[in-house]
Amino acid sequence: MRKKQKFLAVLATMATAMAGSVALAAGPAAGAGATSPKYGGVLHVVMPWGSILDDFNPLAWAGGTGTTAGGTGSLIYESLFYDNPYTNVVTGFLGTAYKWEDSNLKLVVTTRSGVQWSDGVPFSARDVAFTFNYLKKYPALDANALWKDPLKSVAATGPNTVVFSFSSAFTPIFPQIAVQPIVPEHIFSKVSNPTKFINPHPVGTGPFLLKSYSPFSVTYVRNPHYWMPGRPYLSGVTMTAVKSNNTAELLLLNGNAAYTYDAITDPQRTYVAAHPSWNHYWWPSVALNLLYFNTTKAPFNDVAFRKAVAEALDPSVIAERAYFGALAPGDETAVTAGQLKAWVPSSLGPMYYPHSTAAALATLNAAGYKVVGGQLESPSGQVLPTFNLLIGGPGWTDYISIAQTISEELKAIGISTNVVQDTFATYYANLQSGNYDMAVSWSNNNNATPYYEYYDLLSSKQSAPPGGTASTNWERFTTPAVDSALSTYAATSDPALQKQAMVTIEKTVLTQVPVVPLTARPNWFDYSTRYFTGWPSEADPYNAGEAPDAYGGGAEMLYLNVHLLK
Repeated sequence: MRKKQKFLAVLATMATAMAGSVALAAGPAAGAGATSPKYGGVLHVVMPWGSILDDFNPLAWAGGTGTTAGGTGSLIYESLFYDNPYTNVVTGFLGTAYKWEDSNLKLVVTTRSGVQWSDGVPFSARDVAFTFNYLKKYPALDANALWKDPLKSVAATGPNTVVFSFSSAFTPIFPQIAVQPIVPEHIFSKVSNPTKFINPHPVGTGPFLLKSYSPFSVTYVRNPHYWMPGRPYLSGVTMTAVKSNNTAELLLLNGNAAYTYDAITDPQRTYVAAHPSWNHYWWPSVALNLLYFNTTKAPFNDVAFRKAVAEALDPSVIAERAYFGALAPGDETAVTAGQLKAWVPSSLGPMYYPHSTAAALATLNAAGYKVVGGQLESPSGQVLPTFNLLIGGPGWTDYISIAQTISEELKAIGISTNVVQDTFATYYANLQSGNYDMAVSWSNNNNATPYYEYYDLLSSKQSAPPGGTASTNWERFTTPAVDSALSTYAATSDPALQKQAMVTIEKTVLTQVPVVPLTARPNWFDYSTRYFTGWPSEADPYNAGEAPDAYGGGAEMLYLNVHLLK
């Protein structure tokens, strides 16, 4: 697979978006050795959607959860920037630069010149301001709750300048602003009810145009007037909906599709081995699977008990059994793999805890717990009950495996568990209400720095007292130190201060063990190099392996880079 040349302009990350204007990548560059890539070819994408909705309104995306036709936000419409959650690299699309001003109370975005909507009308900063103010007018379309305090106003102050003003500094809003699809004012200003508008003749700035639609297949063709010279290389993209993961995988194996997004079981054996020269997968870690403790009840409110549980578990064994070696174990800090090097200093190494039965028993003994007759007794001499271990389902084979391994490993230190598998609705409700002892679930954010995951996981604003509903802090662990560190990060655009704040939280996670990181939780990117090249990879993570219909620039990056083999 060819490597990409470095981006054409100075790359920037959210962490370096300081007082001065930040220049961004002009767009993805051609692959090294591919100065004359082969044009043409229709990229066939297959997804287990069942069917495809006849809706091309990018403002009905609801966070990209499938409420619009696949490709709406990745082929037709564009965002201002792509903020890569795996590398923290920001690439410009309709935006070319951004800067925080006035003590981070203003975000000034420079928009791209020379862009046209696909009907020939020029794009300008007015379209950007219109889009964001449209969301304020129609809150049902504000998928990322952008207009929740502290955003005050959005105004175009020139043909290429948009100013976002805030009542208080909150720099973590950048990824939500970056990902928002931008719509043409000259069309959407005439729509009387945008919440019901299906946009049958979409007009965007993206690299492709809608050619045809059916409930099972939608086809796009190259936009000949796309603003990026020489892009896209592809003549078209077809997205096909099938009824199951197995059907999608079969089409990929047979060469009838080149790209899907699917957690293939044992991918090395069932997929790669069939055609090792062209079948590939890259599953970059953008989140984690975690063991949650209900810290509102004993003994999970005891840090020694939580630490002993963490020490008794071997994430390497858990990851191998659940994902057949395709995913890495989770890091004890709950920072994802792509962020570890930049955000977790090596000085925290001595704070990491061992994973062994002996270490767990030593921790328990020091805290007054004892194993008597194979059962763990509390410091007061009471035999601990069998604890429920909650997972979702049915049919979540990875979580079933994870829970079974946890049960085996905890039995070695005298802890008995009963695996409870609920339907998704019940499972999710029990997580939020705190109706569990321990639970296996995911982390709830996958943005470009640890702040976003920590905010959802540990912020007191995401928690609730016993009996209440916790939004995402399901373990209900809160400390003033974590809340203060989150506030420090949010108020600044200084990367040094932001990293100091994250170290404070990393230390808390390592010492207080509010959750146990188990395994990576990735984007499930599966592809074939039989006919096409230019795919992202661990060696060249120009996107984060996003789904083919993902909004926010990640999937678009792929469609701009992939091209026919010579």
